[in-house]
Amino acid sequence: MSWERLVCLADVEVKPRVVRSGSRQLAVFKVNGDVFAIDNRCPHEGYPLAEGSVDDDCVLTCNWHNWKFRLHDGECVLGGDHVRSYPARVDDGFVWADLTDPPIEEVEAKILRGLTGSMERRDFGRICREITRLKLSGIDPLSAVRFAITSTYDRFEFGTTHAFAAAADWLTLAEELDGDWERQLVCLSEPVDHIAFDTIRHPHYAFPEAASEEYSHTGLLQAIEQEDRPRAEGLAVRAIADGLGWSDLEETLATAALAHFIDFGHGPIYVLKSRQLCERLGESVEPALILACVRSLCFATREDLIPEFSGYAPALAALPELKTGPREPLDASAFFPASTKEALQRTSDALQDHSVETVYGAMLTGLANNLLHYDTTHDQRWDRPVADNVSWLSVSHGVTHANAVRHLCGSYPHLLGAGLLQMALFIGRNRKYIDQSLDTSEWLVDDVAEFRTATIEQVLDHGFRDPIFAAHALKTPFAVFDELETASDECASVLLASVNRMLHSSFKQMHVRRLARQAIQLVERDYA
Repeated sequence: MSWERLVCLADVEVKPRVVRSGSRQLAVFKVNGDVFAIDNRCPHEGYPLAEGSVDDDCVLTCNWHNWKFRLHDGECVLGGDHVRSYPARVDDGFVWADLTDPPIEEVEAKILRGLTGSMERRDFGRICREITRLKLSGIDPLSAVRFAITSTYDRFEFGTTHAFAAAADWLTLAEELDGDWERQLVCLSEPVDHIAFDTIRHPHYAFPEAASEEYSHTGLLQAIEQEDRPRAEGLAVRAIADGLGWSDLEETLATAALAHFIDFGHGPIYVLKSRQLCERLGESVEPALILACVRSLCFATREDLIPEFSGYAPALAALPELKTGPREPLDASAFFPASTKEALQRTSDALQDHSVETVYGAMLTGLANNLLHYDTTHDQRWDRPVADNVSWLSVSHGVTHANAVRHLCGSYPHLLGAGLLQMALFIGRNRKYIDQSLDTSEWLVDDVAEFRTATIEQVLDHGFRDPIFAAHALKTPFAVFDELETASDECASVLLASVNRMLHSSFKQMHVRRLARQAIQLVERDYA
């Protein structure tokens, strides 16, 4: 213990005193004959607690914003963050306090409890403060993201969301910004905030006990295909109990994600981003990410079963033998089709004569062209049917989906045909929302490095209240930057221009009138 003499007892008889000890600024109180020492700065905005009011129950109120703290342990009983208190005593007419730092495990546990409180209220400022406390206490600040994932994964009713997917890109950026804590803090706080947004006020949706059936690739695939969630989740729990990790299950999850056009292409994205999170955060998050991913694959909609995308399964069954090799010339305009049916046919035809690398490059250019020429009037209109609900987020998914296909199918080449056909569905579906006559020359990017720097700065101060928009503003350019490593010059130019235009356009975050109109149209049918 490290007891330090702070102040003469007589000096605190009338009012609190502020005492400095190294970098600490302590407020010393005497209430009902007892003495107390706490940090003087209110953890909310830093106002002096020594100027606060104390009641007979030894509860201190910060008069600036009415936050209240118990003097004996610093716990916040109204407000948010706790304040540190110190054991205090009177000896020889002086107030003494024990300034010994508690064990690091105790410090981390207390901060993570505070992080839980900040997530329950989705208090971004407090999230930032708690993560900064981790860093300044000498604790890996990534612990906050690990904790957010492992403490909430069973509160995602339908499994993985963009909260986990975007977290992978935020952490990639955080690593790039090592040494710049202010910017890094944004990157670590954003995924915690997004997780909080997606789980706030949700109960725990329990996973089943481990299945008695032995885990197998075939068994899990079958359970997911049959949407038998209890069996699928039980098999995943069994796999984890048997010591299997993400790498052992990833091929199964990737196969399931590409077996259907799942959840408008989100499946492959979620599998890839979960892999990247495992790589960055380590084994402790693998069980949570596996279970959330399995749950999402069971719940996911299967758009290839609706008429617009129904050509997917026949096209997949009729795929020619895939060829690999160098890229040959293939006009990207071949992937400016009029419909999903035409897009599937053109993809199948191209694979007859060209390598998968060539076809992928041309299709990626087609997807980037869709993004570049998106007709933004669709983002603003409120008088269209539900089938035409589309936005920047809808069109940008094609590029991030393609990036996931390239990485996943690089590991599992037998899935590449399915991935290319799903890219075709994106291309065909979005063609009717494209204005090819748009003059997009102003969005061409001359200096990639300068553009990348400007994009990062924009994303770090994005201004979106709903994190799903920040997620897209981050993951789309990051997918583009990643694709630049292998893209042709033509494709790279269109990719950069497309994301440049997207980031400098407005995002309509709430389609109030459209939702009202469509609600009336739907409900009226039951009262006609």
